[in-house]
Amino acid sequence: MIEIKQVNYSLNSKAILENIDLKITDAEFVAIIGPNGAGKSTLIKLMIGLLDMQSGSIHIDGEDHQSWLRHNSIGYLPQREEYDRNFPATALDIVLLGRMGSLKPGKRFSQEDRKIALSAMEETGCQNLQKSVISNLSGGEFQRVLLARAIATGSKYLILDEPEASIDRPGVQSFFALLKKLNQQGKTIITISHDLHTLTDYCSFLVCLNKTLHCHTQTELLNAEIIHKTFGEAVHLIEKEY
Repeated sequence: MIEIKQVNYSLNSKAILENIDLKITDAEFVAIIGPNGAGKSTLIKLMIGLLDMQSGSIHIDGEDHQSWLRHNSIGYLPQREEYDRNFPATALDIVLLGRMGSLKPGKRFSQEDRKIALSAMEETGCQNLQKSVISNLSGGEFQRVLLARAIATGSKYLILDEPEASIDRPGVQSFFALLKKLNQQGKTIITISHDLHTLTDYCSFLVCLNKTLHCHTQTELLNAEIIHKTFGEAVHLIEKEY
């Protein structure tokens, strides 16, 4: 369980997050939505220790999150990966990086590490890409490889920042179906997304964030007034089929 209490965060005297309280139970599938600059990425970076806390607290499995992170991993798929796609690394090389947290100094990846990495690739449907150089992968294929890397950490938590950004429309549906399958296997999924119609098909509940936070069920989300409060814009909801 991840429990966030009274978290505030400011940058250059500008409030990014205000009085955030959120409890995410095990095996939940949570989506965080909100306008650009609403603090979505800031919130998850605080969760995984990439940003220092300014006030409030975050506990993971009952332990202060910084202490928990010293001996546990969280599978994280950032909004933008800094890999040089021209670097001659294979998909398997990238997935093996998920095992770095369990690698002892001066040691190489073991056969067990390779077994775990290959199993993660099988789970995400990219096992056939293990020898492919990353420069040859499509956006959707590379996202599956990065998800496999997150799974290879062995963490029960997977946190994703706009994973659909580099995937085409059919690929988005397939990717979220994969996330749902992982969720049904017991993984806790936390994702940032702008794709409301896809989210309502797969998520347990949705977190509307615009400095402050509101939680809603899927049916509550499809309400123009709620979206107006979150995004600060008047909207007309249009049902779309893909």
